[in-house]
Amino acid sequence: MALPRAQPAEVLRAWQKDDFYEKQLAGLLGRIMPSQHAPRAVPISSLLYKSCTTLKDLQTLGEEYSGIVQVDETYHKLPTFSNRLLSILLSAIGENLTRRLLRHIEKNVEFNATLRPEIQNGILVVIKTLGEIVPQIESVHRALSYINGGPLQIGKLVTGIDYVHVRPAAAAYYAHLRLLGLVTLLHAFISSGKCLYDTKKNMEQLSNFANEVDSNKTCVACLEEILQPCVLHCGHLFCIQCCYGPLESCPLCRTPFTKNTVVPLMNFYPGEL
Repeated sequence: MALPRAQPAEVLRAWQKDDFYEKQLAGLLGRIMPSQHAPRAVPISSLLYKSCTTLKDLQTLGEEYSGIVQVDETYHKLPTFSNRLLSILLSAIGENLTRRLLRHIEKNVEFNATLRPEIQNGILVVIKTLGEIVPQIESVHRALSYINGGPLQIGKLVTGIDYVHVRPAAAAYYAHLRLLGLVTLLHAFISSGKCLYDTKKNMEQLSNFANEVDSNKTCVACLEEILQPCVLHCGHLFCIQCCYGPLESCPLCRTPFTKNTVVPLMNFYPGEL
C-alpha cells in the first residue's frame, strides 16, 4: 500500500527550510569566493546541499523536518539517480541556462544581416519578452502546487518526482494556502499579460519607426536632427558623432561596422532626400 501523498503545507514548509539553509551556505561561500564570482554562490550552494542529501538517497533537512520523502510517479519507489540528478540541475541552473540561451539567440538575431529590419526588431522584442516571462512560469507552477499539491520546483515536476508522508501529519488542508495559490496565480497572469501587451505596443511602434525617422530626418541613435550626416555601408544615415562614438552596429538593421567604413557626406543634408 502506497504512503499518503504529502500535503501542500508540508511541501512548502520543507522547501522554506531547505531554502534557508541553502542561503546560509551561499553566504558563507560568497565570503571566500572572489568578488567577480560571488553571484555563482547561490547555484553552487544549491548543488552542494542537494548533492550531500538527495543524491545520496537521504532526506534534506527540510524534508526530515516536515516528515516527507521524495518518490517517483508510482509512489512506491525512490526516484532514480538520473532523475534526482536532473531535477537538481534544473532547479539550480535551469533558469540561468534559459536566460543565457535567450541572450545567445538575441545576439545572433542582432548580427544577422539577412533579416529585414522590421522582422529583426520584432524577433528581438519577442525574445526580450520571453526573458521577462520566465519568472512568471515558475510563479504559475508554484501557485498550482499551493492549490493542488506536488513539488514546488519545476525540475521535480519534469522528472516525475513527488512527495509522500512517512509520519502522521495534520489532517487540515490549510485553506489560506489555497488562497495564496489563487492570488499568486492571478498575479502571474496579470504580469504575463502586461508583458504581452508591452510587446504588442513595442512591435506597433517599431513598425512605424522607420517612417517617422525618414519624415523627420532624425538620427535614430541620438534622436536629434542630423546636422553632419554620414552613411554606413548598409545605406543608413546617422550623425557623424554617433558613428564615431560608441556605436558598433547599425541601430536600424544591426549590421556591424568599423570606424574606417563610415563615409561622411559633405555638402549634403537629409532634407534634400
